[in-house]
Amino acid sequence: MKKLVYLFCIGLVFVSCKKREKAIWDTDWKVPLVQDSLTLSDLVADSLLTVVSGNYVLDINASLFEFKLSDFVTLPDTSVENTFHVSINIPASPGVSFVNSVEDHVIEMGDAQLKKVRVKRGGVQLKVFNPIPTKTFFTIELPGVTKNGVVLSQEFIAPAGTQSNPGIATGFVDLSGYELDLTGALGTSYNRIQSRMMVKSDPAGPSVIVQTTDIIKFQFTMSNVQLDYARGYFGSELVSDTVYAQIDALNNITDGILNLDPMTFDLIVENGLKVNGKFKINSLKNINASGNAVSLTHPNIGTWNTINAAEGSNGNITPSNTTLSFTPGNSNFQQYLENHGAKNELSFQLQMNPWGNISGGWDEIYDAYPLRVKLNGMFPLNVGMGDLIFQDTFALSLVNDANKTHVKSGQLWVNAMNAFPFEGSLELYLLNENFQTVGIISGTGPIESSVFGSVVNGVMQKKSVVYFPVSETICSEIGSVKHCMIKLKLNTYNANGQNVQVSIPAGAFFRFKLGADLTLENHL
Repeated sequence: MKKLVYLFCIGLVFVSCKKREKAIWDTDWKVPLVQDSLTLSDLVADSLLTVVSGNYVLDINASLFEFKLSDFVTLPDTSVENTFHVSINIPASPGVSFVNSVEDHVIEMGDAQLKKVRVKRGGVQLKVFNPIPTKTFFTIELPGVTKNGVVLSQEFIAPAGTQSNPGIATGFVDLSGYELDLTGALGTSYNRIQSRMMVKSDPAGPSVIVQTTDIIKFQFTMSNVQLDYARGYFGSELVSDTVYAQIDALNNITDGILNLDPMTFDLIVENGLKVNGKFKINSLKNINASGNAVSLTHPNIGTWNTINAAEGSNGNITPSNTTLSFTPGNSNFQQYLENHGAKNELSFQLQMNPWGNISGGWDEIYDAYPLRVKLNGMFPLNVGMGDLIFQDTFALSLVNDANKTHVKSGQLWVNAMNAFPFEGSLELYLLNENFQTVGIISGTGPIESSVFGSVVNGVMQKKSVVYFPVSETICSEIGSVKHCMIKLKLNTYNANGQNVQVSIPAGAFFRFKLGADLTLENHL
């Protein structure tokens, strides 16, 4: 629609090069501008359209929003150290191993108690510190961190150093695909990772003394780690939130009546998490451009609904489904949609493990199997519109210099073939920089509905020719125009002129040619 209106406005402008004025005379011009066509597929994705009994139907099976593994648990950026120092001074001959230290490190995970995770992406930075005056050979292991059964192990050669200026060596390991056992050294805990540090002196170096003041250590830092699997207990935190869905096209409906058929649809909570839970829809509101709000009603709104855990193992998961069916008998969904608001406000609460750790720490979440909230329904496009007004404003700057050859007056015209069962009347409001009206261009009549036409190639269609007169007064004010507001008034009439609901037939289209008849004032 913006493209069509913009081309309307282009027809108001005719600019020529400035010449020395010797004479002034008028000429008439017929200017074809553009032709184009519009089908329902230009407005709605083909995947959502199906045809039933010759008319279009919206077949929706859509995911509204979802909760993934990262919404319940993340592995925080973590830095830990494994340190070793001797209780008495000891000699270290060349090639002698003098450190073999294993430690458990706690990872802060809040209420979550994780026993095993698998990394999708991220890595670990390793760094060793050597305070003794000879080169040392470090072997660093993370015993519970494995990939294809192989423990993560890295070797480093650190240069000689002192306690105040230790020799340092660093490395990085990509953790993608690694599994982390977080049960600790005894295998009975959670949120714990093990490290092992083995150190020996340089086989080709001198004998040295390892002193009690020497601290031999390594650090490992996990950063930007994302998981694709986790097992344990994920806590029972209650999540309360309000989310908004904006349908921009409806934001331009400013007035009028929209009538729809009674509809039935299912709201489905598809739980791919091997975790029990419950959810509650506190409210769902539709808010239109006038600020009027309609709250959806249903017996399950405002009450808790149980979510069963998914079933399966080793990545072969069968989600559970909790379905809320909305029908004309148990909801006001028809009135909700007829409010034609662009803004939808959903307030909800979600709690996983509301009954505590009943699985004994064997809850599982796979990143590939989220908890989804889905909408499933067939929506017949039986629509009634009574003076339904679409309104939009966009920037527009026009030039029509009275001292040059310019448009003096004229008219724009639309030659349309309409196969949609509704009519439209169009008005253009030309506005200045303060959004004050400079001029109004109205059509001599509506683009008529296809119900007043005849069948051509199996499709009912109606031809209309509508003119939009442009006065000399409007042409003289064109230079002050900075914005254009369009108002499109839609109605659905039957052959008797009554406003009714109509179905949109398969193959419906709107085809038009746009042109201008202009009177130019020529300056020579």
